[in-house]
Amino acid sequence: MSFDLNHKYWISTSKEISQLIKKQNRLKKIEPPEQKSVSFKIFSELYILYVELVNKLTFIYLNTFQVQKRDVVRKLVESATQQLVLLKDELKEMELSEYIYMDKLLIARKLTPYDLMIWRSPQFLYRRPLDIQNILSENKLYMNDQEKEQSDALSWSKVSDAVALIQAHERARSARVYKSNINYDKKFLEVKQRAKVNYRFTFKPNQPMSIPVKRTIFTADFIKTDESCKELRDKIDNLTGHVTENSTDDSNEIRNRAASLIQSWWRAYKTKKIYKIKKQFKRELLGIRKIRQLKRPNQFANSVLEMYKNEQKKKKLDEEFKQLIMDERTRLLQVRSPWMMEDISDHIRGWFKEFYTATENFHPYPDPVKNGTVLVVIDETMSIGDFQESLTKKPLSKEEKQKLKSKLRMEKRKIKAKIKNQKMKEAKRRKKLRDLGIFDVGYTLSTSKPIENIEETMKQFAIDWRNVDEYLNKNHDPIKAWVTEKELDVIHHELRELVDEYMRVEYELLREALAADNNQPYKALKVKKKKKKKGRKKKKVVDPTGDRTLSSLYHELKDASVIEEISHKDFNEFIADFNFIADDTRDEDNLTTVGAAKGDIKMVVQESMLGMSEFDIDKPKSILLVGPLNSGKKLLCNIIASELDAVFINLSPEKVCNYSKDMNMFIHIVMKVAREFQPAILFIEEAHRVFYKKVPSEEKYMSPTLLAPYIQKKILKPIKKTDKIVLLGTTSLPWLAKPLLKKTFQKILLIPKCDYGTCFLLWLDLMTENAPDALENYAYSALAKIMKAYNSGDTSNSIANTLSVSRKMRLKAEALNPEEFLEYFLTEMDPPLFPLEDKIMDKFKKWFGGSNKFEKMRRAAMALKMAKQKKK
Repeated sequence: MSFDLNHKYWISTSKEISQLIKKQNRLKKIEPPEQKSVSFKIFSELYILYVELVNKLTFIYLNTFQVQKRDVVRKLVESATQQLVLLKDELKEMELSEYIYMDKLLIARKLTPYDLMIWRSPQFLYRRPLDIQNILSENKLYMNDQEKEQSDALSWSKVSDAVALIQAHERARSARVYKSNINYDKKFLEVKQRAKVNYRFTFKPNQPMSIPVKRTIFTADFIKTDESCKELRDKIDNLTGHVTENSTDDSNEIRNRAASLIQSWWRAYKTKKIYKIKKQFKRELLGIRKIRQLKRPNQFANSVLEMYKNEQKKKKLDEEFKQLIMDERTRLLQVRSPWMMEDISDHIRGWFKEFYTATENFHPYPDPVKNGTVLVVIDETMSIGDFQESLTKKPLSKEEKQKLKSKLRMEKRKIKAKIKNQKMKEAKRRKKLRDLGIFDVGYTLSTSKPIENIEETMKQFAIDWRNVDEYLNKNHDPIKAWVTEKELDVIHHELRELVDEYMRVEYELLREALAADNNQPYKALKVKKKKKKKGRKKKKVVDPTGDRTLSSLYHELKDASVIEEISHKDFNEFIADFNFIADDTRDEDNLTTVGAAKGDIKMVVQESMLGMSEFDIDKPKSILLVGPLNSGKKLLCNIIASELDAVFINLSPEKVCNYSKDMNMFIHIVMKVAREFQPAILFIEEAHRVFYKKVPSEEKYMSPTLLAPYIQKKILKPIKKTDKIVLLGTTSLPWLAKPLLKKTFQKILLIPKCDYGTCFLLWLDLMTENAPDALENYAYSALAKIMKAYNSGDTSNSIANTLSVSRKMRLKAEALNPEEFLEYFLTEMDPPLFPLEDKIMDKFKKWFGGSNKFEKMRRAAMALKMAKQKKK
């Protein structure tokens, strides 16, 4: 991306932010809308605006190289994403569902549900530290110079070993071929060794081979006759001996006619092919012919190489900025620090003199606990009049001091209680409104901290950058004046603490001299220093693996196949369509009456992944994907791990049963590796097995419930908000588990049944991918209508097995019959595979309704509504 484009993009985005702030300020003053649909519309409009804003800001952040400006854009991205999540939570509470539908507003802005996809993998990825990245991959992109030299030496030694091994095998192979060639001819049976001969290639007619070559004897008989080749050759020789002039003319005429016929057919074929290509090109150019192939949106505008170059450039600029700070600090300490100390001490002496000339006494020296003489600079000490009054007042007794302290405490408590009561009243007021279906939009926006952060950041940017012409800084140089100003402030505070210690000695000498002049007893003032915060003494956790390196722990889990390498997948490979009719089929309470489609789950998963990015955003600690077999649960887990570039730690019962003797040590190693190598995913396949009500006899050998007692205390509890670790589980039989399964997983998602749109896209994409030319105008709609009851995994397996290599070769000669796909399900599968029954899906929905909080709220609201109708 060019500098000019990025600069213009930032200007337009900053204008949009200012317009959004104005709009929010107007909405803060409105009264709570009585109709729920109005509140939903306001929050939906804001949500769409914030989605566009986050996408633009992340793109700008990725292409901004100036260090000081990048910090500003980062604050905006983080705050905008946090507000986006808050708005989504509000919409979920209104919708009483994990899935939000706002199609009418999207149509007004000429957008599609695909435009609401927030996650962009390169822009949101959390970058690991350099030493951790080197353990995960031996890629030189992440190494420093010394590590590169070591890896180069190792790689060269490995290459030389590999070359030597290849040469040895090649010499052995050539020797075997040479021996077999000699042994083939009986003349050379006695020859065991040949002398080396310098060989140069020359061609002479009828020259025999210098080394006999073993020829392959083919068993296939291409000439369907009982006559041998020798007999046929003799027969031809006999015929040629009796050829007459007429027969030669006839044979020549036959040959010419055959050649012209072949040429005419070939020219017709080539002409038709060229005409077809030109016709297709013309139709595509005019927009008449549409290629029936699923066009996936390109998520990554920048290539991987360009992204890597940008990161290296940012890294270099960051290092130069740090070096600039160090150099400027060193220069200021060398040049300015003596004069600064002198100025500070002169200022404090002037302060002494000012009070002594006015009151013939000295103001109490500010304590370090109150930042010392910084109070003098910011004019927060007593004025001369106040100080004179304090001298005339009688000193308070101990009882009076205690009364004053208790009075101050009571006032503080009253203020806290007042604030608490106000919050309680506000919470009760909002709850009453929500029970009536009224949402206070103004209160929600006015109390939002992310909105405050955006407003403050933009105000500060307008003040700081008003005299800076960004367009002239195409080399992305830092603004040195700001660095000098900031370092001067830091050095000033550091030197003032040092000067305060010396000036306090001078202050006590002055007080002592004053006391001697006035014949009064001298008593040094007590110094109140900053107390170190005394927290609760935490027990030192003994690390049983403290003597081991992270690399050894990581490779131990990897060698045991607990850490698995997964194939790279992205969200485009989860082929599914959105529900486009849910927004149009709302009931009188403005709630959706149609369930979610399979594509809607992608948005919920992406929203949960935002907390795993480099920005500080709330995220669920644990996610459970529920659905029937072959519905795409494992694929989604694979996609999440790939998009996050996460370490995939498999904690399924098959892996855990090998560590039954020392589970505490195993869990400790797993959590240590996950925390150090984050982002990390702790994966449990078929998680209901860990919480079995009754363990099946065929699974008792691996003790599937072995991990259950450790999940809450040892896995979920140690995960902090800032940790990029998530427990991810799948289940196809959740009703076999105890209720503890619902409590363990914070977010539970049910993968819906395949609908027509998802099934159509699946057939279209997979079949055109296998045979794009032959199946371009196939009846995908009919296939999707008939096969939509099958799960996506079953459909993909059917296509892969039916469209084999041999079948694809016969497509032009033998058209593909839709019954062939049914044959896979009914005849090739043992037992035959039939569509998923509605009873089973109802069972999933019933279990999901008792585990998801929004489903519980919706059922409670529907029950209340039915009760009111019965009363009427």
